[in-house]
Amino acid sequence: MKIQTVTGPVDPQAIHKTMIHEHLVFDLSEVRQEKDRDSKLEDSPQLDHEIQLLIDSGCNTIVEVSNIGMGRDAEALSEIAHKHDLNIVASTGFYKESVYPSFVFEKSKEELAEIMIREVLEGMDETTIRAGLIAEIGSSYEEITKTEEKVFQASILAHKTTGAPISTHCEIGTMGRDQLDIFEKHHVDMNRVSFGHQDLNEAVEEQLLLLKSGAYIQFDTIGKNSYRKDTDKVDNLLVLIERGYEDQLMLSCDITRKSHLKGYGGYGYNHLFENFIPALIEKGITNEILDKMLVHNPRKFLAFL
Repeated sequence: MKIQTVTGPVDPQAIHKTMIHEHLVFDLSEVRQEKDRDSKLEDSPQLDHEIQLLIDSGCNTIVEVSNIGMGRDAEALSEIAHKHDLNIVASTGFYKESVYPSFVFEKSKEELAEIMIREVLEGMDETTIRAGLIAEIGSSYEEITKTEEKVFQASILAHKTTGAPISTHCEIGTMGRDQLDIFEKHHVDMNRVSFGHQDLNEAVEEQLLLLKSGAYIQFDTIGKNSYRKDTDKVDNLLVLIERGYEDQLMLSCDITRKSHLKGYGGYGYNHLFENFIPALIEKGITNEILDKMLVHNPRKFLAFL
């Protein structure tokens, strides 16, 4: 089994510490109607500095979940990967209804699936750079719209054709149970699915329901304390680990704004390794468990070739 990166397939053993849900090249500034374009990320000296900090922390893999309509740029991701000797896994798919390109509403689930299949098997953005993940397939806040359900069904068709794993977007941690219902209705092997933003879901029983299905869940908004404090996320993780689910947990920061970067006064990608991991260690989490969440679980989840 191999993992598909923007520079080609790699052996899972080449994957070390991994950020499972990030954005490096991304542009939602027009959608968010920002004059200052805070929601635009691009290759820059500031990004170079952030990546070097990650490398110094032992991280060599970033899963980039920007998809069609989110300002994804396959060539830029390839250039960043080569420049830093970094594994970058790029994504195909569609985000949530408020961000969909207009054609998503017009095309059938089969037609949308064909787009994703082509991007996994042939290449994205008119290149031969292939997606290694179907992500971040999203639902709206406390709702899965009719079109979003169509996109979920399309992602399932693409997954069953290519084998590529699926990573989802649960807006502010909501709708995981309903996403699970869609996957189970269509007989998806749940260990090929990861539910996003579950660190924003304060309903531990729902997290446990997702984990009992065999799926992974992501604590992937580390540092976004305005949504939920990192201290609460630490305590939440401890509960799940104590319940025996350390083999299904993965971590990240979900950087989506320039103002999140250290160069612009933010906490930066390395916040995960610089602050959150030490907080887990202080609570007694062992290196063995940390390696599962940062290395071994991403290896298993991402491998499909």
